[in-house]
Formats: sequence, structure tokens, C-alpha cells
Amino acid sequence: MTREALTVEFVFLVIIPVAVPFFQSKGLSLQEVFSLQALFGLVVLLTEVPSGYLADVLGRKNTLVAGALVAALGHSALLVADGFWTLAIFEILLGLSHSLISGSDLALLYDTELAMGRSEDEQRQVVGKLYSARTFSEALAGLACTLVLLFATFDELVYLQVLVGWLPVLLVLRLVEPPGQRLESSGHMANMGRILRYLASHSAVLRLVFLALSIWSLTTFYAVWLLQKLWETQGVELAHFGWLWGGLTLIAAFAGRWAHRVEDLMGSRALLVFIGLAPAVGYIGLEVFGVVGGLLASTTFFLARGFGLVVLRDALNSRVPGEFRATANSLASFGFRGAFVLTGPIVGYTHDMWGMQTTLVMLAIVTLAIFGGLILPLVAAVKHGQTQAASGQEVSNG
Repeated sequence: MTREALTVEFVFLVIIPVAVPFFQSKGLSLQEVFSLQALFGLVVLLTEVPSGYLADVLGRKNTLVAGALVAALGHSALLVADGFWTLAIFEILLGLSHSLISGSDLALLYDTELAMGRSEDEQRQVVGKLYSARTFSEALAGLACTLVLLFATFDELVYLQVLVGWLPVLLVLRLVEPPGQRLESSGHMANMGRILRYLASHSAVLRLVFLALSIWSLTTFYAVWLLQKLWETQGVELAHFGWLWGGLTLIAAFAGRWAHRVEDLMGSRALLVFIGLAPAVGYIGLEVFGVVGGLLASTTFFLARGFGLVVLRDALNSRVPGEFRATANSLASFGFRGAFVLTGPIVGYTHDMWGMQTTLVMLAIVTLAIFGGLILPLVAAVKHGQTQAASGQEVSNG
């Protein structure tokens, strides 16, 4: 049951390592590529919270089945995609699918661990297991992308993407939903108000973790989309994109799998400082170095992403009640997608107007601002909570 739950969100995304060149082959500019991602984010923004809430009321498996079906239809839309508006249909369907799956899979996994009587330490590992397993899948997809493009074209890659896009439907139907708390199906506004108040006022750490998932995540996410364009301008052959992407994603997978071990070794505060500063170092490195040095600089994004998303998501999920865990995850994703909708087109426009170098410098500066305004206060809140816990005081802000 746990292994199947881990597999729910695996879509073997062989198209992702060459997504930017693929979109551009359909006549899109980089600004339009970012606009498509903003459209994806807007769909998630509008549907994320309702779908997460629906999962808490009606059950996580039903929501996951619907999400898998919509994802399969979305990948099938690639067969007829040509130009901005047909690709927009693909992004809209994938956005809706993401909303239905996001939060529900992790909530189901936590419920499964509890139902199986796992220890507290084992429960702590569930986010890392889900993240690393999904990221390993993405890495293998990158290698598959390289193999296909060595002997074929984008068309064959699309056919493969459509085929594997239907596999999660078969997997999710085998899920067994464990017993767990559910929200009452009446008083929806009162339920949502209670959840929001809990996230805002339960503890300083929870509040700042929620904001970090919403805002800090952007610092590594933009690199995901800019790297492909950077490789293209540096003259890297398209066939190499897959293994480069797969190797970097594999780094993120290992980082996610061992995130809590690293946290135990470094301490929570030191790890937070690392994930806050690493993306800025990466953007500066991409701007300064060439292909080889830029590839080394790229690893900072994937290390920070693997460590950061696992530790922050676990901090969120371990601090909210099971009855609205899916909604809490969806609200965090809602915040992240909202931030991307507002800023994504600006990043794309900056690149189209002033080039890659200016864009990388701008993102480095923004990353440092996020570090000072959000990550450092989170470090201080964690330190305060640890100090009070060590002194034996009963506190509610840790």
C-alpha cells in the first residue's frame, strides 16, 4: 500500500528535459513559454485549494483517480498541440491534474504510515521517500529522453509521453485508502476559516514554513526553466539535454532521500541557511562560468530543492492535524503557484528584453532578498523553539 501510494504522482515525464526547445519548436518565444507556465500556475491557483479540501471531505483515493485520468488526457493533447493555444489546453489539463493529486498523495501516505503503526521516526521519512522516488522517476525519464532523441525526433518523444501518461491510472486504481479523520461535509466556510487560522496562528515555525514553501520554492523553480535555454545558447546539443537533466534530477532525488540525515548532522538552522543561500550561489555561478562550471553551479539548485522541499514539507505536515492535511498542502501549493503567476511572465520578459545575464543577476538578488526576509526569520524561530524546548518550558510556537 505504501509503495503504491509513492507511485501515484509518477508520470514518466520524458518531454520535460527538452520542454523549452519543444515549445519553441511549436513557434513559442521564451516569454510565451513562461506565460504557459503561468497559465498552468493560474489553473492550479484556482483549483488547488478546492481539490485539496475535496480530498479531505470525500477521501484521497477518489481525488487521485480523477487526477490521474485528467493527466492522461492532458498528455494525449500533445498529439494535436501546435502553437500557443493548443499547448495551453495541455497546460490547463495538467494544472487541473496537479491540483487533484497535490496534497492528496502526501496526505494518503501519512495516513497509511499511521494506520500501519509506523514509529515517529519512520513517519518523518515519508516526505523524503515520496520526493526521492518521484524524482528518481524524473531522472530516468531524462535518460529515456536522451535515448529517444539519439535515434528519433520530437514526434516519437510525444508518442512515448502519451503512452506512459496513462500508466498512473492503472496504478492509482489499486490504492487502498486507510482509515483516518475526515472533515465534516457541512460548514465548508467555517472549516476553511479554521484551517487558515490554524496555519496563521498555531506557531511561528508553522507560519514561516508555510510562507517558505510558497515563496522560497521559486528560487530553485526558475532555474529549472532557464537551464534548458542556457544550454541551448551555450551550444549544447539537444540530445544531451536528457542525460544532463537526468543527472541533475538524480542529485535532487538523493538529496531528498537523505534530507533528514543531513538535517541531523548539520542541524535544522544550518540546513535552512544552506537552502536559502545555495540558489543565489547557483545563479551567480551560471552567470560567471561556462558550460562545465555552469553545470557544477546547477547542482546547487537541485541540492537545495531536494533538501528544502523535503524538510519544509515534513515540517508542515507534522504540524497540522490529519483531518485537513491535504488542504494544508494544497494551500501551500496555492501560495507557490500564485507567486509564480505574478512573477513568471516578468522573468520571461526580462530574458527576452535584456538577455540571460541580466536575468540571472536579477534572480540572484531576489534570492538573497528572500533569504534575508524569510529564511533568516525562520532560522530565528527554530532557534527560539529549540531553546525553549531545551529549557523544559511548555511552548506553542515550535
